[in-house]
Amino acid sequence: MAAHSLPVPPTNAGGNPPRWTQPVSFYGQSVFSKYYAHSICAFLLLIPFLVMPVQSQATQGPIGGQSCVTTYDPTVNYFPNPITVDDAALFSVRYEKNYKVVTNTAVGVNQSFVLTQCGTPAPNASLFSNTTVFVNVPVSNLASLATTAVAYIEMLGRRSAIKAVDTEGLVSSPCVQYGLNHSEIIGLEDKNQTLRAEQLGKVDVIFSSFGSEVGSENKTVVTSEVSDPGPLNRAEWLEFYSTFFNLEEAAQNLTSTINNNYNCFKKAANAKTTKPVIAWASYVAPSSYNNNTASWGVSGAAYKKILSEDAGATFFNGTTTGTFTTAAAFADALKDVDVLIDETFTGNDINAFYQSYGLSASSPHKFIQNKAIFREDGIINPNDGRDWFSGAVVMDDAVLQDVVRAVHPDALPANVPYNWLRNIAKGETMQTLTSANCTNPDSNAPIPDRAIVCSTMKVGGSGSGGNAGSKTVAGALTVVLSLLAAAIAL
Repeated sequence: MAAHSLPVPPTNAGGNPPRWTQPVSFYGQSVFSKYYAHSICAFLLLIPFLVMPVQSQATQGPIGGQSCVTTYDPTVNYFPNPITVDDAALFSVRYEKNYKVVTNTAVGVNQSFVLTQCGTPAPNASLFSNTTVFVNVPVSNLASLATTAVAYIEMLGRRSAIKAVDTEGLVSSPCVQYGLNHSEIIGLEDKNQTLRAEQLGKVDVIFSSFGSEVGSENKTVVTSEVSDPGPLNRAEWLEFYSTFFNLEEAAQNLTSTINNNYNCFKKAANAKTTKPVIAWASYVAPSSYNNNTASWGVSGAAYKKILSEDAGATFFNGTTTGTFTTAAAFADALKDVDVLIDETFTGNDINAFYQSYGLSASSPHKFIQNKAIFREDGIINPNDGRDWFSGAVVMDDAVLQDVVRAVHPDALPANVPYNWLRNIAKGETMQTLTSANCTNPDSNAPIPDRAIVCSTMKVGGSGSGGNAGSKTVAGALTVVLSLLAAAIAL
């Protein structure tokens, strides 16, 4: 694994660098009242967003679904729901009748994967480069070498296909943690390379953000969702992953829902006339990896700039000096920043923040006086494995919701929950996910998006219908079904 090519995080208190992975709407029908009439209209309008991702697996049937073809017919189109890449910039898909060619354009001279419908003949390998990976789909047995892939696969409802994971101590998914605890999923060996090779030899596909390992080149799928320069670009990698499970229709419905919800938040935030300045900052403690020299800096990542501006903020990307070697110089550069997101790996409360940045509660900085200091560790596992590098990569409407909450909280319902960005200046706590949070380990249902339903929210209040503004899509659907049952009973 080419882990050595990644930036090295700061050491922990024990002197060892922490392990990490790449950062990486609804209601019922009644003719007896306007209430139920309005409710059924809302329900019908939102059926495509709530139901179709589940229905799609059934409507695709044995062709393009979860079964293999028993009698091959060369005139049949085995992929009736092809995707069209709209936002993502780093992958493409080309369809033939019984196979599809998925290409990651971010890897060297590009890497292609020929995905052949099982039960049909694979195309001639001579038609493709010698680095092409050939896979039979749908895939039912895979390993994930990056926590980001886990979230995409779970959102598509294919967790049962995950048989092995790397850096298992950083996995935030409760049900994958459950699988690891009950030996249903294995944690890949780190030190014994012979055993690791044996473990990888038992799966059909390996999803990796780092490249292929020796001996696994013919089954490794390199993914680049974290490199695609934009939040909605990242979300559309759901469609990349879907091609390996023949779940293109479900993925397109998911990305459409995320996009619509994202743009709704964007519109609400940018209706504000003020544009607070937001900075994504970090402190790196002195260690053997940086010549024992502390440093401070701000991120200029493209997706953070887009998130900030879509949240109605002004993105602060530093000065002519990108990295500072004194806390005083860095603090002076941040004097006009209104909101600060602390991306430091160490420390988790406001006192640690003050110590890392050489500041105090009495410092004149706007983000301190505004009590607008956030960290990305709102959702973690017991080992401080951050879901920011997993679920937040794909649920970009929920990420924008968090950033809007940090910049323009009055653009959202008053009781809107936070996900990954927690305000340490106000003492917000971390949510720790464990295997105990996996309420149905045998379920293969897609995990829900963490975003609230933007189109139903009541700004500044508790949300449409009393509490709907603080509900996730899954929670809103429960309300819908209850109302629908009540309406039918009248």
